[in-house]
Amino acid sequence: MRRRTVVLAALAAGALVLLTAGRTWVTATGLSGGIASEATTSGGAAAPVATAMALVVMAGALALTTARRLGAVIVGVLMALAGVVIASTSVTAALDPATTAAAAVADATGTTALAQDYAVTAWPWVAAAGGVLAALCGVAAALAGRGWRSSRRYEKAPAASEPGPAAAGEQPAQSAREAAQRRRVDQMDAWDELSRGNDPT
Repeated sequence: MRRRTVVLAALAAGALVLLTAGRTWVTATGLSGGIASEATTSGGAAAPVATAMALVVMAGALALTTARRLGAVIVGVLMALAGVVIASTSVTAALDPATTAAAAVADATGTTALAQDYAVTAWPWVAAAGGVLAALCGVAAALAGRGWRSSRRYEKAPAASEPGPAAAGEQPAQSAREAAQRRRVDQMDAWDELSRGNDPT
């Protein structure tokens, strides 16, 4: 799998989990002893670890853009672990809404009494899907990262001391021009000597 594909998919997975952090995961209704009739719990409160791991996934995706072979493998393993944590905590929050909303219910009622009903939205499952995607990206990076090459903007230029084929072909022509110029200078010097009455030979 290409590096670009893994990076973009991991960034999308992390952003998806962060999006769910601000959404309502559990709504508790039928509260007793309080003024409010219901209490809601957001994703950030229900699974704060998932939010933190989403940041880890996104940081890992950025690190993959410059990581070399061994570095890509290490980052991939960390991303896979972070994705597993996101998925597991999100699923746990959805399957145990009473525990997930316990803090919100206690704040609304001032007691530790349970609510009569709990409604779980689709957002924890969306977060779990983001965690699965992040884990798959991590596995792909760990497996394919060994074949990735570090990107270089510029290639190494050839040494200036090593003449190319064109330069080698120009050398004989340049030598011929220099020899002809020296002959012209010698002829001019000879005429100058004759004009002075001297024998140039």
